[in-house]
Amino acid sequence: MNLDAELDVWRRQWQSGTTIPLDLRKRVERRSRWMKIGLIADILVTVVMGGGSTVWALRSWQPDTVLLSAAIWLFLAAAWTIVFTFSRGSWSPSAVDTAAFVDLSIRRCRGTLAAIRFAAGLFLCEIAFSLGWIHHYSPEGRKPIWTWLFFSSLRIDIIWLATLAFFGFLIWYRRSQRAELAYLVNLGQSVGTD
Repeated sequence: MNLDAELDVWRRQWQSGTTIPLDLRKRVERRSRWMKIGLIADILVTVVMGGGSTVWALRSWQPDTVLLSAAIWLFLAAAWTIVFTFSRGSWSPSAVDTAAFVDLSIRRCRGTLAAIRFAAGLFLCEIAFSLGWIHHYSPEGRKPIWTWLFFSSLRIDIIWLATLAFFGFLIWYRRSQRAELAYLVNLGQSVGTD
């Protein structure tokens, strides 16, 4: 009996005409898939980097490898803090109507824009630590740091190219998210949400 009443309520809600535009529904579903893929990638990075550095530190018991492992775990903790902070409350809409889907999309965009700023800062900290580490422990590290940092080896050049590519991607992605946020805010105003 209770199940029939619940099904009747759902049928009335479905027939009430609160349909969600197909493009908005697809946008939310696509973003949800990417959030899940991102979470899986974060878990893999944590297992590989954190686990690998821990095994290395436990096997060698050298103070420098223990320090490196601790730094890696610190960076991983900062990254997970960013993930949890900016994805909180943005995994599913609060209701099955257009306003809830628009509100969810706006929260996701705003969270992504905030996460981009923190990711850029975290990346700079990681690069500074890594280059300092490499400079200290490499045989080429006896050169003055400024001559070592710029065009001293192919590895350093690859790091700079990867850094440029990363920040180029962040700039492009930020512009994309800002444009999407502007679109969603306008859509939200037309359906009566912020």
